[in-house]
Amino acid sequence: MSLMRAPAAVLAVLLLAGCAGHEPAMGQVTGRLLSQGGGSPGQRPIAGTVAFTAAGHAPTTVKVPKSGVFSVQLPPGRYIVSGTCARSRTVTVTAHQTTHIDIICTLVVGRPPR
Repeated sequence: MSLMRAPAAVLAVLLLAGCAGHEPAMGQVTGRLLSQGGGSPGQRPIAGTVAFTAAGHAPTTVKVPKSGVFSVQLPPGRYIVSGTCARSRTVTVTAHQTTHIDIICTLVVGRPPR
């Protein structure tokens, strides 16, 4: 190996070694689990669960406290999001970015959330 190539080869090995063992890039999803309807005006925070599913990724479920606020870190991808008594929707998670989503349960008068 020539003297000029040796430093480049050492640098390449060091760069690859430095990348080994690092966590994959993640994105963050923050949001609120809310209810509306049911005979009360406006939207109200509720406790429950929010589930994130995407091809190639393990499903992730988040327990949401009565404040309705949740936050989760996920690998980048397009996820189907479902929440307690809410219709499913999609969210795209991007590495190193935060995405906000509100999950809204529409309640029918006289029917509690499932």
